[in-house]
Amino acid sequence: MGFFESLGKGWTFIKAAFQMAGRERKLLSPAVYLVLISILYWVGVVVAIVMADPVTNRWSNGTWALVSGGATFVAFLIFYFFCAMMVNMIDVYLKGGKPSLGEGARDAGKNFFALFALAIISTLVNMLTSALRRDRGIAGRIVAGIVDAIWTTFTFLLLPVIIIEDASIGKALKRVREVHKGNLLLIGVGEVGVRGVANLIGFVCFLAVFGIIWLAATTLTGTAALVVAFVAGGTVFSLFAAFNIYIRMAYYTCLYVWAAETEKARAAAEAGTPVNVKAPGPLGVALGPDWQPPIQSKGFWTSSM
Repeated sequence: MGFFESLGKGWTFIKAAFQMAGRERKLLSPAVYLVLISILYWVGVVVAIVMADPVTNRWSNGTWALVSGGATFVAFLIFYFFCAMMVNMIDVYLKGGKPSLGEGARDAGKNFFALFALAIISTLVNMLTSALRRDRGIAGRIVAGIVDAIWTTFTFLLLPVIIIEDASIGKALKRVREVHKGNLLLIGVGEVGVRGVANLIGFVCFLAVFGIIWLAATTLTGTAALVVAFVAGGTVFSLFAAFNIYIRMAYYTCLYVWAAETEKARAAAEAGTPVNVKAPGPLGVALGPDWQPPIQSKGFWTSSM
């Protein structure tokens, strides 16, 4: 499948995902809350650091590493908790239930230790990639970018396994390995299509923010210009962040639900009772009604999007 066809399917998925959110608006709530709470959290972190006066108190590199590592860990934990809520709600909706924020929070809380472990690992990966970017020049930045991309995709696959299967981090890692091995083309090409369209929308949002700042700077003066630029630009950026989080979690939740059901269908076929499995929700819309998995692997079906 070509790049532009992949983008077309990515666009179809995104439209279908927002049609799903239009039918059940609660699905967007965790992403919105996540963005708002993350903004408040980082503002609080900056204020706390300023009040601690690290220059006067001459913080060592070790102190800076400890503070930045702790702040990053909490940020990851907040991110994964609200993403876990979103996974629960999307999964409930795909299976015909009525999603709720309360049930999503309870499910995330039930799997808190797995999310905690995931946040620790992500913090360590972040520290590694930051060191590569800082100390290894252009080559380090390239390697860090690759590691970041792989780990981000991996974590987005881990979250549905943890929440839907109530799996520990060890079991989730094993399960994701099976899904990734059997579904590599769909994960890779589908990720390219969805992320490519999301990046294009993000570029448009960046232009909108730039335009807002330029208009504020040329038509207003002083504090008014700063307030308008900060509030309006920040709002556009926050909306895009929430949009991007929802799209990614919708994609990977649909992918895992589909892969798990396909595995059951494969087992049924081996037992002599074949079952047809259609990709759920927006993923099914993007793949099309006539799409059939062309290759049966030992793990899951492989295809492309």
